[in-house]
Amino acid sequence: MVRSDQKFGFSLSVPLLHRFGMAGSLHLTLSLLGVGSEMAEAAARWILSRSTRKGSLLRRKLARLEAAGAITVSVDPRVDQRLLRLTDQARCRLLGGVDPEVEWKRRWDGAWRLVVFDIPESSRSLRTHLRRLLRDCRFGWLQNSVWISPDPVDAFRQELGETGLVPESLTYFEARPVGGESPAALVNSAWDYCKIAKDYAYYREILRMRPDRISGPATRWFRWLEAEHRAWRCIARRDPFLPLELQPPGYLGQDVWAERREAFHEFTRAIAMGAKAETLAAQAPA
Repeated sequence: MVRSDQKFGFSLSVPLLHRFGMAGSLHLTLSLLGVGSEMAEAAARWILSRSTRKGSLLRRKLARLEAAGAITVSVDPRVDQRLLRLTDQARCRLLGGVDPEVEWKRRWDGAWRLVVFDIPESSRSLRTHLRRLLRDCRFGWLQNSVWISPDPVDAFRQELGETGLVPESLTYFEARPVGGESPAALVNSAWDYCKIAKDYAYYREILRMRPDRISGPATRWFRWLEAEHRAWRCIARRDPFLPLELQPPGYLGQDVWAERREAFHEFTRAIAMGAKAETLAAQAPA
């Protein structure tokens, strides 16, 4: 399971980038995510020219993103132009630390991993930290201080060890129910799929609020892009992205993800049309 706190030279959060005047960098990285992680420099120039007042500072912004590990820049000899590619680390970060399609397709071996602990009230901060880390690693809260996951606990143990806050009363189990408990019953007990369904329903509404014309103003597309990013991050924090055989009836994940692909297909076309129009305008005689 991929953790959601991959490190960068700067934060990719929406409010912080706006605060420091880096909206262009935000729009560019989110656009790269939406179009499949790669675009030509001409398209990047079009995005930046409409995101900031100093769109001409393209190379400086790209250098900053490249130094932060968010993008790579290379020359494509086939078309003799520079290509921008979103790094895997940046893509993971922008998606909230998870690749949904990879997670949904992973196989489950039928065993549950349990983390059990007993931390006294006097160590409340340690207990709070442990619960937060368990949620970040997409464990489900079964009852009291019992958390479960369908995945091995190696990654969680490594993350916990790096914090230096390992409680003495922490115990790990690998188990299979013997009392007739179904996987569906455990899933519904450990994760709040009612709230997850509401998150997906809201995200679906955001997808449907995208500009209704491919050639709509760039600012409308960028506002929608930010709203989509915030809504997806809410999903990424709550959804465990369980394997197919463990997903409850009515789970919206795959259907909404397909709608997301359709929405970003339109966004890709909007970027291509904008970049083409700008290139033709630049080549036209004065």
